[in-house]
Amino acid sequence: MTRTERTIVMHWRGIATLCAIVALAGISWVLWHRIDSSDRNYAAAVKEADRRGDAVTTLASDVRALRAQVKAAGKTPVAPDPSKAVADLPSRTTVPVPIPGPRGAAGVQGSPGATGAPGKDGNNGSNGADSTVPGPAGPPGPAGQDATGVPGKDGTDGRDGADGRPPAGWTFEYGGVTYTCRPVDDFNADNPRYTCDASESSPGQKNSGQNPLAMALDPSRREW
Repeated sequence: MTRTERTIVMHWRGIATLCAIVALAGISWVLWHRIDSSDRNYAAAVKEADRRGDAVTTLASDVRALRAQVKAAGKTPVAPDPSKAVADLPSRTTVPVPIPGPRGAAGVQGSPGATGAPGKDGNNGSNGADSTVPGPAGPPGPAGQDATGVPGKDGTDGRDGADGRPPAGWTFEYGGVTYTCRPVDDFNADNPRYTCDASESSPGQKNSGQNPLAMALDPSRREW
């Protein structure tokens, strides 16, 4: 560490204080300069306004004198009266001109005023466009009640069918033999009887397992 650095370390508080004083002095000078410049500009504006007010007063007086001379000659003045040509002329010719000063401190907040009457309802807006996004599903509806209708009347009885007739014949196979059944000669429909004849069996075919009802009868003829 050099001698200069050692000195700065030992006296850093004094150096920091000196820097702060210099900075505050610079800030104070800048603020004073701006305030002084604003005051000078304000004074110059006041003087310029007073000069313009004097000029307006002189011109207005001259116009009135010229109007009086024209009227004395029996003619109508073309220029109107200054008070009619310039709105609020008296306040503009007042010297010194009242120039607003710097803004003052804020005043005390006033008490709130009375509540105003409610405004009129606005016009209804136009209908919006239909949404393209489906909405959420609604809750399920209540369960429906069971329908309890009046029982229907019994239908009318149907007509009796025609009497059945015995079959004219049939064929069946038993024990490897084919039988053909036909009505007997004195066939009675109320007590039908049939005769069943066996067809010729093939050579070497043996008739086995005969029906007990056909035992003791001609093996080639059966009657029921």
